[in-house]
Amino acid sequence: MSTPSGPSGSLERIVFSDGSTADLVRKEDGWAIQIDGVAQSHLGEDPAQPPKLASIRWMLAALGDQAPRRAAHLGGALLALPRAVAHRWPATTQTVVELEPALVELTRSRFPLPPGITMETADARSWLEAHPGSGHDAIVIDVFVGNRIPPAFTSLECITAARSALSEEGRLVLNSVAGPELLFTRRELATLRTVFGHVAMIVQGSALAGARFGNATLIASASPIDPGAIRASLAGDPSKGALVTDLDPIIDGADPISEADQLWSPEPNLPDASAALRLLEQARQAVDTLRSAAD
Repeated sequence: MSTPSGPSGSLERIVFSDGSTADLVRKEDGWAIQIDGVAQSHLGEDPAQPPKLASIRWMLAALGDQAPRRAAHLGGALLALPRAVAHRWPATTQTVVELEPALVELTRSRFPLPPGITMETADARSWLEAHPGSGHDAIVIDVFVGNRIPPAFTSLECITAARSALSEEGRLVLNSVAGPELLFTRRELATLRTVFGHVAMIVQGSALAGARFGNATLIASASPIDPGAIRASLAGDPSKGALVTDLDPIIDGADPISEADQLWSPEPNLPDASAALRLLEQARQAVDTLRSAAD
């Protein structure tokens, strides 16, 4: 993959259509998109290497060991997961649906797409509802506004539309969160259980215990989910993410999420690193200026 060059640590501001911003950050091992100092996507230089972000590795593991013929990704960013899928299963046909034109243009112009991947600039929820009976083998929902999942992708109506677009053996994978007391996560799992016969979750033990805010990968299918294949993919992962299949104690009678609830995922309880990142960038720029002057 040919990617744009630039010194490690350099920042480039991305302005979204609603006026909000993100930073495209050059890393030693690739590129990342950061919002408020939190990495939302990371694209490595070598597609043969495991994805940098644990959430991407978890979603890749959640897809199992059978190559999907057709996969749809709702939410794009730098397409870290679709690229990993393309490397693992080159024959898979993938559609990425991304609402933000700035991200679509950035990806198409500067981070070329592997064969088999197409991008559509569209509202992902509307796209999902327009494809009932499409027989996808995998649908991945990875939509965040800022650092939160919007209500259009947390509701029973959304999950029902996803089920309609999947084949009988198809698998739904959601990039979600494990927040305070798992209140949101419990309701998401209850929502999935309402529509799908088989549901599981990948999460870190510390987040599951409520000790910290973390990611959670939710998995749902009308057909049985092979836990062995997922656990084999997670074995040795430095994130220590674990597959949880006994969800009754976690759901514990929680209500499914309806469209009327307009439920957002909780705000991440993370330290604000934006000020430190700005100071670091200013220091690096000063060093570059001194080096230029010395030359």
